[in-house]
Amino acid sequence: MFEMDKLKTATELDSEIAKYIMTNIEKVAFMRVRELADATHVSPATIVRFTQKMGFSSFPELRVMVKQELAKRKEIHGESQGQQELLSLDVFPVDFSEKVDRLVERLLKADFIHCIGLGASGIMAEYAARQFSTLGYRSFASTSTYFPYLAPKKEGELDSKEVCLIFSVSGETIEIVHIAKLLETSPIYTVSITNREQNTLSKTTDLDIYYRTSYDRVYYNADLSSQLPVVYFIEKVVKKLYMFEN
Repeated sequence: MFEMDKLKTATELDSEIAKYIMTNIEKVAFMRVRELADATHVSPATIVRFTQKMGFSSFPELRVMVKQELAKRKEIHGESQGQQELLSLDVFPVDFSEKVDRLVERLLKADFIHCIGLGASGIMAEYAARQFSTLGYRSFASTSTYFPYLAPKKEGELDSKEVCLIFSVSGETIEIVHIAKLLETSPIYTVSITNREQNTLSKTTDLDIYYRTSYDRVYYNADLSSQLPVVYFIEKVVKKLYMFEN
């Protein structure tokens, strides 16, 4: 909704105003300057300055954009609701949407997004990285445990604004768990996406997102478990990012 380059250079106060608008868009669409100022605990003059910093000539112009964004979100929500109905209500836990929102907040500020996975999960990691790249994010997929991007780095090179999404059906793949443990002491924000509520990987990451489908491993290295919930998760995250940025 707001231009990313303007948000990246915004002050902490301006960022809080932008966050309030984006998370309360239905209210803001019909607010006056003073009402928004009261809601964000700032002066009307601060709202006017914020409006100009975001590239709008006046508050009414900002409000028109907010109403357009509201209409767009309702349209997208209608489409995504239809997609969600294809999935069983039992696939995702009750806090799934809340965790997705927390992840989106991190991704909006991310300088780089890592996506890791092996086998079928590696395909999901590649899909996620491609989707993030489409939105203009710097993103990379690693589908090999031998890729040396986690090799020891010089002090100060690791960035707290980096996010690492780790895809694993079981959450017990030795190589993947090893990578996650290497990241435990780094400032990189880690997220696990697994098919089990309790697993070693989820206990190692900063945020765990899981779904519930049948676990269909035919033999040691052949996994036929459905990846449909993972595709839904990726597309839900990407759509939320798109809505915040446009």
